[in-house]
Amino acid sequence: TVPGSEAEASQPAPAQQPQPPVPPAGGYGGGQPPPKRGRGVVTVIVIVLILLGLALASIVGLALLVSSITDTEPSGLALGEKVGVVMVQGVIMSGGRGSPIFGGPAGSRAIMADVRAAKREKDIKAVVLYVNSPGGSAAASQAIYKEVAALAEKKPVIAAMDDVAASGGYYVACAADKIVANGSTMTGSIGVIMSGIAYYGLMDNIGVDDHTITSGKYKDIGSPWRPMQPDERQLLQGLVQDVYDQFVDAVAEGRDTPREKVLELADGRIFTGRQALKLGLVDELGSYYDAIELAGKEGGIKGEPKVKIFGGAEGIWGELFGTEQLFPFFSRHSLLNLSGPMLIEPFTYNNLMLQAMPVRLAP
Repeated sequence: TVPGSEAEASQPAPAQQPQPPVPPAGGYGGGQPPPKRGRGVVTVIVIVLILLGLALASIVGLALLVSSITDTEPSGLALGEKVGVVMVQGVIMSGGRGSPIFGGPAGSRAIMADVRAAKREKDIKAVVLYVNSPGGSAAASQAIYKEVAALAEKKPVIAAMDDVAASGGYYVACAADKIVANGSTMTGSIGVIMSGIAYYGLMDNIGVDDHTITSGKYKDIGSPWRPMQPDERQLLQGLVQDVYDQFVDAVAEGRDTPREKVLELADGRIFTGRQALKLGLVDELGSYYDAIELAGKEGGIKGEPKVKIFGGAEGIWGELFGTEQLFPFFSRHSLLNLSGPMLIEPFTYNNLMLQAMPVRLAP
């Protein structure tokens, strides 16, 4: 079209572009914030957090429901006479209850509390001590043994061995009136072990020196930074021997067996349940439910006994997803590879040595 013609005049004017906002005088400085943006992102984050919270609450509720269904045989909540079950699972160590989220074996304090609770409840007429443990802390095992022995003075106690009840696991079982084991249960291992490492040769090769300062000759006993001296080895052997003697005494007392006979078997050997029966280390071969039935009879309960389980929680994660089946390397039974936990050792020179040279009741 010809500029200025009538056709050009009839065409619509181009759309006006929006003008940017005029900044306030002095700009956005001086404490004046820019225009608020991103409220939508904040809203989405809040909604997601709320949904996650609701999902977590649902998981907790479902886990509690699953736990209540699986841990009653036929009903731990029912009124009337019952058999109580106290769980000793995994490596025996000092401590309280396992994590409510991820589970884990209970420590000795929690197990002793369960034993006392079973002793207090009038409806509990007998107790099954379920043991599935490779052993552990000498002190923790001894403490549980004493609590179970005190319970056995008030009510019948039957120990039920599962896969393994060795060393510290056998220690605690000996306090029961009778022991029931599967034919293939691994048990025995009456003995004590202390182990450690020495890397002073390696440190010398790479030019690393140790500058440990102590107030006494034996304060750094067991140090990996230097060779162990004969008198130090003798001292540590004396400690191990004393713990061993206490272990043997407990077995002899709990099993009502002459100490000399216990000593014949107390060399660290592991036995199957069937071998242990022939040697007098257990009383019967049977399953967990056989132990429940026996406890019911010993407690004067007629018919199939109701059962109340004390402790033994798997945690929310384990209850819902069966963590031990999905990831067996996180299983409590995989702790067998640890050969048991340690005794508190005030004679070792630092916390590293508490881990490096433990005294263990282990298979």
